[in-house]
Amino acid sequence: LIEETRSTLRGLSDGALLNYKLMTDSTKIMAMKFLSRIEMSLVMTSCDFTPIVMLQMLKLSLEHGITPISAVGFVYFGSVLVSIGHIEEGYRYVKLAKKLVSQFDAKEVAGEVIAISTQAIGYIEPMQSAIEFHVLGHKSALEAGDIGFASMNCSLYISNLLWSGLNLNQVQKEFDKAHSFMEQHSTWSLLVITGPLLQSIGKLVSVEELPLFQERKYQSLGPMAEFHREKNPFATKIFYLHNMYQTFIFRNFDRLEDTADEFIDFKIQTWTALNTHNVQCFICGLVSFLLYRRTNKNVWFERGSEFKLMMKRWSECSEWNFLHKFHLLEAEEHFCNKRLEEAKLSYDAAVSFSKKHKFVNDEALACELAGYFFLEIGERSRSLEYFIDAHEKYHEWGATAKATSVYKYVESIFRLR
Repeated sequence: LIEETRSTLRGLSDGALLNYKLMTDSTKIMAMKFLSRIEMSLVMTSCDFTPIVMLQMLKLSLEHGITPISAVGFVYFGSVLVSIGHIEEGYRYVKLAKKLVSQFDAKEVAGEVIAISTQAIGYIEPMQSAIEFHVLGHKSALEAGDIGFASMNCSLYISNLLWSGLNLNQVQKEFDKAHSFMEQHSTWSLLVITGPLLQSIGKLVSVEELPLFQERKYQSLGPMAEFHREKNPFATKIFYLHNMYQTFIFRNFDRLEDTADEFIDFKIQTWTALNTHNVQCFICGLVSFLLYRRTNKNVWFERGSEFKLMMKRWSECSEWNFLHKFHLLEAEEHFCNKRLEEAKLSYDAAVSFSKKHKFVNDEALACELAGYFFLEIGERSRSLEYFIDAHEKYHEWGATAKATSVYKYVESIFRLR
C-alpha cells in the first residue's frame, strides 16, 4: 500500500496537491478527524498500525478532497518514507504538510505536524536549527489547547538537545522548563521518556551539579516509570539507549555487552523513534566495533559495519549532520581491520567535520576514540594530544564528570604530574 500511494503521489506536483479539490462530505471529514486523533496514540502504543491509519487518511484525501486534517496524513507518510530510506521523498511530504497547515491556518493540527515533521527535517537540514521548530510547535499546540502535542514538542526538543552539541548547562535549563510543563499537565508517558535523558546528563556533568529538585522529580516517577515503559515501547527503547550510552561513554566494560544486547534485542518500528534513530545507530555502531575488538565476536563487527553503511547513506543527504559520524564509524572499522593509515585519516576527518559542523559533543568523542587508537598502536605523543583535546572539548560541552574521567585515565597511563 505504501508503494501504491507513492506511485499515485508521484504523479501530482506540490502545486496540484495544494490546489486539490476540497473535502465537503461531512462524514468523511469526521472520519479524518477520528483517524487523526488515534494516530499518535498508536505511535506510542501499537506502532504497527500507524501506517494503516496514515494510508487511510491519504486515501480519503485523494478520493474525496483535501481538508486541513490531510496535513496529518502527509506528515506521517513523509516520516515513514524517511525511516525506510526514501529521505528526499519523505522530506517533500513533510514540507507539503507544513504548507497545508499554513494554507488552511490549521491551528488544531499545527503542533502535531511540526512535532512529526521536525524529526524528518533533521535528516536534511542542520540539526541545531531544525530542532528549534519544536519551540514553535510547542507554542502552536498551546494556542490550540493541544496539551498532548505541546508536551510532545517539549519532549522531542530536549531529547535532541543532548545530541546537538549545545552546552549541557543550557540543556539542563531547557530540561527544567520542559519537565515542569509536562509535570504540571500530567503527561506521564512523556515524562518517563525524559527520565533516562536526565540520568545521562547527570552522569556527564556529575549528579552533584544537578539541582536536587530534578533528581527528586525523576525519582518520584518510581513505579509509574515502570508502568509507562511497559505500555510504551518507545519509552522502553529510549531507556535501553541511554543505558547503553552511559556504559559506553564511561567505558563500563563489565556491563557494555549486556546493555548493547538489551538495546538491540528490543525491536520497535523505526518511525516511532525517528528523532533518535540516527543517534541510536551511531552509538550502537561505535559500541559494536568496540565490542568486536574486546570479544572477537564477528556478529559485533557485522553490526558495526551495517550501522556505518546507514550513516554513509544519511550523510549523502546531510553532510552537516552525519558526515563526521560516518567518518568516526569508518575509523573504528579500520581500527578493527588494522588498516592503520586509513584509520588515521578517518579519525582526523571525524574531528575536523564535527568541529566544522559545531557538534562539540561528537568532536570530544572523536578525539577520545582517536586517543585510544593511537595509544594502541604505540604513538603515545599523538595519543596524548588527542586526549588533551578530548578533555578540553568535554569541558567546553559542559560534561565535567566525563572530562574528569578522561583526565584520570590519561594521568594513570602517562603518569602526568
